[in-house]
Amino acid sequence: MVWIVILICLSFAIMPMIWVKQSPYQKKIAEFRKAARENGLSVRRCRRPDFREGENRLVSVCYEISTTYKEDDMKFCIHRFSNRGEESIWKSWRWASEKPNQKWNHLIEYVTISSNDNVLALIVKPGSIGLVLDEKKVSEEIKFFKEILLNSKIKVDQGLMLQL
Repeated sequence: MVWIVILICLSFAIMPMIWVKQSPYQKKIAEFRKAARENGLSVRRCRRPDFREGENRLVSVCYEISTTYKEDDMKFCIHRFSNRGEESIWKSWRWASEKPNQKWNHLIEYVTISSNDNVLALIVKPGSIGLVLDEKKVSEEIKFFKEILLNSKIKVDQGLMLQL
């Protein structure tokens, strides 16, 4: 009987240490986010791309790169997170916000064609371009997504500056 009490007490002492340890999934995500930061991307929690009024939970993760172009017309979101929003001309992608000027079509087309199923949304704001990724399924290295963002940045900084 004494041994059972001792075992129960030991298990209560050891359990918190086991709970603190990261699961393999959590460790993979932490390493992926760390690699993104080391590659010059900023990582931030955000609301789901197709959020409705009152939905304030930060359930998605956006991997962003900054741009030198920071005009007000640089604000839109296109996603394939759900069926919310207006259909776009790009298959399976929907607008989560107002449609932007057509000068952004080359950027959107590049991202929708070059990205894989892990990219759930493209979020463009004055000064940054971001991809919302499905971290549960990501198997590629961060360099794949960094390349998409770098090429998008080049398209924005060079292409749109020429149009001004």
